This record gives sequence, structure tokens and C-alpha cells, in this order.
Amino acid sequence: MRKILLVLFTLFLTSNFYAQTYLEVIRASSYYSNAIQNYTEGNYKNALSSLELAEKNLKGKTNRDLEYLKIMSHYQLNNYKQAYGLAKVYFEEGYIERKKSFRNVVSYSKTNNIDYEEELTAIFVSLEEKSNLKEPTNIDVLIENIVTKIMAKKVSFKSYINAALAPKVTEKIDYCLREVSNGSLKRVYENNFLNLKMTPTNKEYSFDYSGVISGKAINTSSYKINVIFTPTKATLSPNYYRYGYKQNKVTHIKGKITFKEIAYKCFSLTAPKHETSYFSNFLIKQFQHKNFTKRGYKAKSYQIPFSEKEKALLKQDTNLTKLHVALRSKGLL
Repeated sequence: MRKILLVLFTLFLTSNFYAQTYLEVIRASSYYSNAIQNYTEGNYKNALSSLELAEKNLKGKTNRDLEYLKIMSHYQLNNYKQAYGLAKVYFEEGYIERKKSFRNVVSYSKTNNIDYEEELTAIFVSLEEKSNLKEPTNIDVLIENIVTKIMAKKVSFKSYINAALAPKVTEKIDYCLREVSNGSLKRVYENNFLNLKMTPTNKEYSFDYSGVISGKAINTSSYKINVIFTPTKATLSPNYYRYGYKQNKVTHIKGKITFKEIAYKCFSLTAPKHETSYFSNFLIKQFQHKNFTKRGYKAKSYQIPFSEKEKALLKQDTNLTKLHVALRSKGLL
């Protein structure tokens, strides 16, 4: 009986030692969330560091969300042997069934609407072959490989705009009307909203926003705003290739505020009326300075980092210049 109790007590201590506390799970989830952000922004080394900390707080109990991001981070860094080794473990050790470890965060698969197993299966043979390749020694081949890598990993304008563009935007105008109630002159506050919805145009970088505004003191008016996006100037260094996109120009196409009643300023009962052109000019200025993208995308930079071997290569002789010429010939600089 003593031996049975001793075994049970030992098992209890062991299970407590390897179990995560709630705070450790929350901390692991936070690190995983950081890893998603780092990976999405192309900071793959930082993503791996965050994943390592997440796994540490899970007491080594990894899961499919963590392992997928770890595999793909190594893959993006051209660490094909590590990525292939992890992919083999992923399928052989049953990570497919490990679905729950993080709390209060949206997984990478849900955010990007992908299936981990489908994605890893699609690249598995290619990854297996790359893990067995010998490093090329010809400089021109190495430069060409870097160009190919940049072209493969570069986020297209379409992908950027799908993530960045706000589907609708809103502006409002405020004014006061005056009316007599119980023999006294009173102010009546009015807020009229202009809601604009996005519609694509036949030009790649051009988008229109259209909507209607109406109110108690103003006539109904249809507005149309055009927004132009452009690529930012790409830059090259021995450590990375950087590029991006930005909201560049906002143009008022049509829309004008006209009054059907007198609209006054609101600071007092003796405040003057608004000038006829005030709100038309106000809305034009507001839209010219408005952000038509989601937060962080008005001017978005992306970075494709080079591996340590690539960095060493580009610091030798005129190899960086050769890469510059090669990228320029492809329209990438």
C-alpha cells in the first residue's frame, strides 16, 4: 500500500511540475501573438525568438499553431534543413491533433484563412529537396538566387491593398439652428454624417469613395472622392531589401454643401451664421488629410531580410552593386 501511495504522490508532483499555470498560458499566448505580428511584417528571426519564449511558458508542450509558424519562419530565412526537420516532426508526432494551448488570441490560420496541413503538404517535397541541396558557388548564380527569393517573397500591391483599404469612411458637419420655444429663442444642435463606400476603378492604384449627405438645414448632395496609392521607393542594403506602398493623393471629384435653412455657429445664441462655402471647403480639407486605410497601412514598409551567408556575400567585392543592377533590371529598384 505504501508503494502505491508513493507512486501516486510522485505522479502528482510530476504532473504539477509540467503543468502550466493560467498566467503562463496567457504569457505564452502573448508571445505567440507577437510572433504572428513579427512573421507578418517579415521579421522572421524575431518571430522565432517569440515562439521560443511561448514554448518555454508552455513548459515544452508545443502545438500546431506554434510549430507551423516555426517551420515557416525557418523556411522564409532559407533554413531549409531546420524547416524540413520540423515539418517531419509535425506530421510524424501528431501536432495535427494538438489544437488548444493558447488563450485570447486569434491563430495565424484563422487570421489568414489557411489550413496548416494543406500549406505544409504543398511545400513538403520542395522543402525536402531544398534541404538536400548543396550551396552554389558561382557568384552570378547566388545573385540570381537572391533576386528569385525577393520576387517570391515580395508582397504584391493587390495583397497590400486587400489588407489595407478601409471599406468605408465617415465625416460629419456640425451646426446650429434657431427656434422659438415658449417665447424663448433656443439653439438646436445638428450633426449630419457623410458615409462614403469604396468602389474600385479600372486603374490599378486608384479607388473611388462615394456617398450621400443630407440634413435638416442642407440639401441632399452626392459626394465622390478619388484616392491614389503608389509604391514607395525600394531600398537595398547588405542586410535586407525594403519596399512598400502608401496612400499618395486624395482628390475631391464632386459634392457640395448648399443650405435650405440658415445654419449658425454654435458657441452662443448671437453667433454668426456659417458662410455659404464653409462646409464644402471643410469637407474637402478633411478628406485631403484623411486616412483611407486601416491603422498602420497609410504608409506601409515591408522588409525581406538576407541570411547570414547572403549578407557575407553582399559585403564582398562589388556583389551588392551586382544585386542592385539585377533588381533594377526586374523593376524592383
